[in-house]
Amino acid sequence: MEFRFNCHPLFRQRIVRINNSLLPTGFTAPCRRTALDATAQISEIINFIGQLSAQAQGLSNPVTTSQKLRNSDHHIYLMFEPNEKHGLVVGILKVGHKSLYVFDQNGETVNVTAPCVLDFYVHESRQRGGLGRELFEHMLNEEKIQPQSLAIDRPSEKLLGFLQKHYGLYNKIPQMNNFVVYEGFFSSKQNGSDIDGRRMHITASPNTNLFGPTFTTVEDRRRSNSQTRQPAVSPPLVQQPPVGRYAAKRPSCSMAQIIHNSPNAVSTEPNRHLI
Repeated sequence: MEFRFNCHPLFRQRIVRINNSLLPTGFTAPCRRTALDATAQISEIINFIGQLSAQAQGLSNPVTTSQKLRNSDHHIYLMFEPNEKHGLVVGILKVGHKSLYVFDQNGETVNVTAPCVLDFYVHESRQRGGLGRELFEHMLNEEKIQPQSLAIDRPSEKLLGFLQKHYGLYNKIPQMNNFVVYEGFFSSKQNGSDIDGRRMHITASPNTNLFGPTFTTVEDRRRSNSQTRQPAVSPPLVQQPPVGRYAAKRPSCSMAQIIHNSPNAVSTEPNRHLI
């Protein structure tokens, strides 16, 4: 892929790393104007090759654009071929960390923050020449990760075959999303902090229907399993003697006694002494 401008000043080495500054790592410019021009040129390269990658994968919208890169903490590796003209950009590899909910080997959903391959493309004219392997190996060395530690976003059949051929990745763990992870993905993270231990807990309660599933940590489950259920004991009822005006005994209802012709009726009429 050749561009209208000279790419040699941008690519001081064969593979450069681009972050959200849209400048190659280690790039220095003598003035602000030069830095702005370099940013515009890198943006044009990323947008063009991102569109080619989307077309090769049959996607309606490109996964990689300069705007998406600027608004993220992801980064891109670009592969360059020098020549007597402007040079050629022949490959792109986009990676970054994402928080994902993935199924482990036991079918439980675990929250992980994993390094992900988000886009990978080598121009058709340069495929089957070892350039993809070179670009991928460079990324692994720079990121200091193993292939089985990666989560692959919507991999094409070519990419799945590439991982199988060069890294022996065969056995996938079925997922509920577009990411593909392989056996060894979780074991490679047990010694790190990539897994926070949260697991999805789904019940048929009304709260789940209203608010969705809840997530419990390993510590929560351990604490729940270690505690034994104790029968609920009601506190004793304490009888408080009445005080104040409520302490007086309530008089019997005289009207009720009169109606029922009770002998204990108390007359409310004043005493009259007939003479």
